[in-house]
Amino acid sequence: MLGVAIAITLMVVDHRRHDSLQQLRDTVAIVNYPIQLAAETPGDFIKWTSESISNYNHLLDENRRLNKENLLLQGGMQRFKALEEENQLLRDQLGASLRVGERVTLAEMTKVDLSPYRQQIWINRGSNAGVFTGQAVIDAHAIMGQVIEVTPFRSAILLITDTLHSIPVQVLRTGLRTVAKGTGRINNLELPYLPRSADVRVGDLLVSSGLGGRYPSDYPVARITSVGRDPNGATTIAAAPLARLAVDEQVMLVWSLDEKLQAVPVDEPAEESADEPVNEPADEPADEAEQGESEE
Repeated sequence: MLGVAIAITLMVVDHRRHDSLQQLRDTVAIVNYPIQLAAETPGDFIKWTSESISNYNHLLDENRRLNKENLLLQGGMQRFKALEEENQLLRDQLGASLRVGERVTLAEMTKVDLSPYRQQIWINRGSNAGVFTGQAVIDAHAIMGQVIEVTPFRSAILLITDTLHSIPVQVLRTGLRTVAKGTGRINNLELPYLPRSADVRVGDLLVSSGLGGRYPSDYPVARITSVGRDPNGATTIAAAPLARLAVDEQVMLVWSLDEKLQAVPVDEPAEESADEPVNEPADEPADEAEQGESEE
């Protein structure tokens, strides 16, 4: 009752003599402000933290999405770059044979093996995603290699620099076809099947020729870095791969629109079964045939 009486008295006094209690009201407000601020601070901090984390996660998701879109666009642009360079040299060899528009699927690298005797990577896509033995793999810059072993959830990729790997290529400037072989070094390929009179220059771009059906044609592979002769007089030509082998975390699996580059049945002799050991090359017979054709 006493509290009620005091409250009523203060209300009456404040109504009749408002100015007399203004100083008291200001004093109470000043004393109460730090208490009010301290009470509101935790709630404001939690709200600010929640909004900051939400914005950060949104930015991360947006960044991942844009990176994937950029990678896909760069992969699709590889063939356009080859076409542009050839047009600048006033060549028309591609013509109607240029097929732009292969379907690609992103995959992430999970394991890397870069020993001098075996250069391969593993990715997080397998038969459940439609991956097949012999499938071409690229990154945002050029061809990386091909699938040599497939499990339900993972696949092994033999890089183009492996000593057991060969890829049919074409010198874009002249149209000269040959084979680029791996050397066991991540930054080096060799072209051992060219005659001394071959028109090859440092800086020439090598693109896939499509021979053998292993790789789609007209994708960048490497660029000539040296042309010379060994002590026996034989021509020695070296090239540097354009793909960022074992560096890019994301790669792309290529499905060609051309029927002849679709998945080959497992029981076909040209393909190696996914259950066989990785140590045996997946395409050695095809490579030997291509090498013989180049020598002729």
